[in-house]
Amino acid sequence: MPVKKNASDLPYNSVAEKAVLGSAMVSNSALFNVLSALEESDFFEVKHQVIYRAIKALFDRSVRADVLTVAEELNNMKELEIAGGVNYLQACTESVVAISALDSYIDIVLNQSVLRKLILTVRDINDSYLSEDIESVNDFILKSEEKIKEAVSKRKVDTFKKSKTVAEVIEKEINSPHETGNNMVGIPSGYPKLDAITQGFQKGGMYIVAARPNVGKTALALNFAFNAAKDYKVPVAIFSLEMDAELLIKRLIGVSSNVSLTNISSGNIFGSDKMKVSKAIKEISDCEIYIDDSSNLKLMDIIAKSRKLQTSVPNLGMIIIDYLGLVQTAQNGKNPDSRQEEVRKISLAMKGLARELKLPVVVVSQLSRDVEKRGENKRPMLSDLRDSGNIEQDADLVMLLYREDYYKGQKGGASSSNKKIKDMTDSEKFEVIKNMNPKNENDPTANISYVEINVAKNRNGSTGQTGLFFYRNFGRFDSPSEEWERQIRELNDEMNANK
Repeated sequence: MPVKKNASDLPYNSVAEKAVLGSAMVSNSALFNVLSALEESDFFEVKHQVIYRAIKALFDRSVRADVLTVAEELNNMKELEIAGGVNYLQACTESVVAISALDSYIDIVLNQSVLRKLILTVRDINDSYLSEDIESVNDFILKSEEKIKEAVSKRKVDTFKKSKTVAEVIEKEINSPHETGNNMVGIPSGYPKLDAITQGFQKGGMYIVAARPNVGKTALALNFAFNAAKDYKVPVAIFSLEMDAELLIKRLIGVSSNVSLTNISSGNIFGSDKMKVSKAIKEISDCEIYIDDSSNLKLMDIIAKSRKLQTSVPNLGMIIIDYLGLVQTAQNGKNPDSRQEEVRKISLAMKGLARELKLPVVVVSQLSRDVEKRGENKRPMLSDLRDSGNIEQDADLVMLLYREDYYKGQKGGASSSNKKIKDMTDSEKFEVIKNMNPKNENDPTANISYVEINVAKNRNGSTGQTGLFFYRNFGRFDSPSEEWERQIRELNDEMNANK
């Protein structure tokens, strides 16, 4: 029958602590292993803590640690008696273990340390429960989960990885896409020219999709999600803070069916459109897209729910958050941080979540009004990210969206009507081409915009620009057709001829 422990008992292994310290005073190889794996707080007995502290101090000064030097260091620290004197140091060296067995002893010390921290954390949570007013049970649970996670993961020390092992993994990642005909390192966006710049959405990366309101940033993020789930069978989670799940699915139906969102919402669907919508619903039903449309979603909720979802969906491949401006850090009943401080916390947490879950996190963000204050050229810059301090710093990749037609009629907005072809942007050339090929007024494809996508930051590759057609009636993005690109080339040829 196991011995019942007292409430004050904390786990430790005195023999293992003594053995690793003794080994560190006998062998340089052992010394490096011990100092790289353990900290002073990992030792339970006070005498072992002070011995470790003396060994570390000697190491920092490049002085060899042995019984004599450690004893002298402890004497200078006025802690030789606390450490048990020279006789105890000698006894430690007599407990030395072989290098081949040392890692096992280090693991014992480390595991006992983690277990102690976990027990103390649980006690702290219990004390908080007994002594504090709990305004929200959910907030209390989320904070407790964070404390426990910190206690059990903080001292986890990964072993060094040999370059050969890492290189073999990378070789597999590089070669695997080629075998399937897909040249992407990460999850493809579905738009080849954009993927040529980004190399897809990569594990552990935080991706920002930013634009002014109504330019199409949410629609583009949904297209990313749909393309990943439909074409590449990647499970995707969407935190929708702005619209409910039903509206979001209706927008996905529009993307898939090319049927007007207005008709889908009103139920005014007839003839071939009815067949298109039925097919789209079946297509979306076959996709693994998980939607959370909870109102007033807090940062901690997103993190906790993402972890929980990955537990039940281990191959979860992407998380989309729409949008950053609606995420809050303050819990119920607490004073909110300044918005800049909130954004700093959110940005760091989203990057941390991507790395922890080893998947890309795509965050939709709004640009500041400073864009509108500029003159003719209102193309966004990184500095236009709202409360951009940490977003720009933490993001692995930032996409800035721009629509020429968004500014038509606004004071200072650029217009193609009074420009020569040689001075036009691709957006303006698109307007010329569209006017050269007028659509029937009842044809929803007439409601189409050209969206410039500027990859303004790319930590893992190049920056650059590309463009997509945005069918606003459907909420769908498509790559330009070969015919359109041919016409652009002809306009460029004309431009060159007029120089």
